[in-house]
Amino acid sequence: MRSTHLQTFLTAFVVLALALFPSSSALGQTTSMLYSFTGGSDGGGPSRPLVFDSAGNLYGTAFAGGIATSQGGNGVVFELSPLGEGQWTETVLYSFAGGSDGYWASSGVIFDAVGNLYGTTEYGGANGDGTVYELSPASGGGWTHTVLYSFAGGHDGAFPGSVIFDSAGNLYGTTQADGAYKRGTAFELSPVTGGGWTETVLLSLPDTPSGPLVIDQNGTLYGTTQAGGSASQGSVYRLRQTSGGWRFNTLYSFLGGTDGSNPEGGVILVAAHLYGVTMQGGSVGTGTFYELTPVAGVGWSETQVYSFGSRKADPIYPTATVTTQGERTFWGASAAGGTSGCGGIFKLSLGSSGWQERNVYDSNCVGSGPLGVAAVDSAGDLFGVGAGGIYGAGDIYELVR
Repeated sequence: MRSTHLQTFLTAFVVLALALFPSSSALGQTTSMLYSFTGGSDGGGPSRPLVFDSAGNLYGTAFAGGIATSQGGNGVVFELSPLGEGQWTETVLYSFAGGSDGYWASSGVIFDAVGNLYGTTEYGGANGDGTVYELSPASGGGWTHTVLYSFAGGHDGAFPGSVIFDSAGNLYGTTQADGAYKRGTAFELSPVTGGGWTETVLLSLPDTPSGPLVIDQNGTLYGTTQAGGSASQGSVYRLRQTSGGWRFNTLYSFLGGTDGSNPEGGVILVAAHLYGVTMQGGSVGTGTFYELTPVAGVGWSETQVYSFGSRKADPIYPTATVTTQGERTFWGASAAGGTSGCGGIFKLSLGSSGWQERNVYDSNCVGSGPLGVAAVDSAGDLFGVGAGGIYGAGDIYELVR
């Protein structure tokens, strides 16, 4: 399984690889490559999630590259630091060895309140079924890697996705396989007084999860499945703790028509509403941006806000979680579609006259094919992961607005 995954992902990056230079789109935006991965010791195949620290450094993961073994590199956790005048430098914080420490770190990292980083590896660990790990700054410099939990398959689940924190410092996430229905589990990791963490399986999932979880102020979790639901076209679900334990509820099942199908990127929660994209479906068949609204006494109502491909310049087949700027503006990207077929970045905003979609960057096959918008800084500039780079192993880009 590992070699097949690696070949598939690296092939995708090579196919989408484009010569990367600072360039301007037809829409007047300027995109710059902050870093181009070589696929060697610096990593290759960066994951879409990125996170800023308070000093403006970017942190993320790459599923390949790093320490070389007989099977190739095993992935890295990296930091990108601004040097000034548009220059950035990359530092590998940790390079996975591919054994008990895990490999295939494809879900990014998150910070806790004191500056430690947390993430997962899809494979490896003590049982080969993935890990949750922590990286802590060392007093003498560098970072210390600790495996918090190794998944064991079976009831425990296997192949974890990304994790999130609740307000009490517990970690939540999902696995993509095993459990009672062989389709994954939802789990919690809780810190133990005196050190260590304990893992609890919240429940086995009836459908395989496809995107990261989000959490509301009450501790309720929300996520997506790519092919689950009543029509097997994907769904949005809720995990809520009750007096009898955790409960799974399907909030909406996609039907595969104009409402969309195959929601890969998860949802985001804004003012009690859920927003996300589907990779397929819609009026053209190339994806949608949707909203789920709670209706008292009824459940949740789904609205197709926009159907990608409605205009020739649209990015199509979006797969990454959208990023919000306030409550009315959403950013996203895809490496497909656009005027020349190489993708672009889109903006969806809610104004007095309703929803409006605008393409803010069309790659025109010059620069990387953007895989998603991961972050928006205080100046309103966009940061994300590209599919190309100088070496075809992925890149990190900035779109200056």
